[in-house]
Amino acid sequence: MEDRLQAYRQPMVTATGIILGFVLNFSSAWVKGDSSISDGVAYAVFGLVIVGLLCLILVLSRVLRMGVEPERAAKYYSTTLTLFLIGVSCAVGGIMIDMFSNFMDS
Repeated sequence: MEDRLQAYRQPMVTATGIILGFVLNFSSAWVKGDSSISDGVAYAVFGLVIVGLLCLILVLSRVLRMGVEPERAAKYYSTTLTLFLIGVSCAVGGIMIDMFSNFMDS
């Protein structure tokens, strides 16, 4: 059985793992840190980071799944790539909101 996703598997796992590491590091520092941002902004940052983390974990799960039928491989990878982009965008969006609010607060 031909695995059409093999060429994409390793780079996607590497990229997802690295980004997950950065987002988890930000999250652990953000939770422990004392910030003067408003509750609404804090909930927005939290929501975006959580959605980003969940999407990236789902991407990791999908890309490590073996046995995707060859005729479905292109659609499957396209969906996985879309989830990856949503996850990265949400996580970076949350981090940028936190950075901007801390910058404006100073």
